[in-house]
Parts: sequence; C-alpha cells; structure tokens
Amino acid sequence: MIILKVILLLAAAFALYWQIKIKKIFPAIITAGMIAGMITVLILPESIRVTGFFIYMGFVALAIVYGLTIKETGIWPRMVIILMSAGIFTYWLWVLNHWHGNELLAPVLTLIAGLAGIISKVKLKNELGFLLLMATDAFAIIIEHLLKST
Repeated sequence: MIILKVILLLAAAFALYWQIKIKKIFPAIITAGMIAGMITVLILPESIRVTGFFIYMGFVALAIVYGLTIKETGIWPRMVIILMSAGIFTYWLWVLNHWHGNELLAPVLTLIAGLAGIISKVKLKNELGFLLLMATDAFAIIIEHLLKST
C-alpha cells in the first residue's frame, strides 16, 4: 500500500506544479484543498484522518459546484468535471458512512468519465490538476480493492 501512497503524493505534486503554472484562481483553490485533504489522510497521524477525508470531500464538492457554474466551456467539459467529481464524492460518502455494496462503481464512473473526456479531446487545461487527483484517487481505490480481494 506504500506504493499507492507514493503514487497519490506524486500526483499531488504534479497537480500543484500544474496549478502554479496555469495561474487560474478557482481551480487552484480546489486543487490546493484536495492536496491538503490528501496530505492529512496520507501523512498525518491516524487520529485526524477522518478530518482529512472531510476536507478532501469538501473540495471535491466545490469541484462539482465549479463544474456547474463555469461559463468559459461547453456542456461536455462541464459534464466531465461533474461526473468525475460526483463519482469520487459518492465513493467517499459511501465508505465513510459504512454503507455496503457497489462502492466500486463510483471510482469506475470517475475513470470512465475521465477516459471519455480524453477520447473526445475535451479542453480542460485549467482543471487538469484536480481532475488528475480524482483520477489517481479512483485508480488507487480500485487497485487497493483488487489487492484486498486476492
């Protein structure tokens, strides 16, 4: 599981670099908040881990709001942002509330929405940081479940 933490931290480092390079304020706020939540979960002591999940989920919810309110793009880029964010938000809401069954559908939805965005060549250069964090999180969730089941 250490390798998954390293992959998530590398994705966070790239997302931070990308947001500094792009210099768009609202995607940068979302990315920074998600990174703060990830670092709280991955590095800090176990006693404040749930707080990190709630920080992460709050900024994922902010990404949903961003997808609903962004004016510069068409409907398809907005749908990619909303579906990826909703998938990750749903997964962590499901897991943190200890609801059982079908929790792997949400990360799969996140990856499918991201793949559909890549295939359709959606222009999401400004949002690449937090979308990469969500895709990496979904990938890590799926790999972790596969490793637990074997």
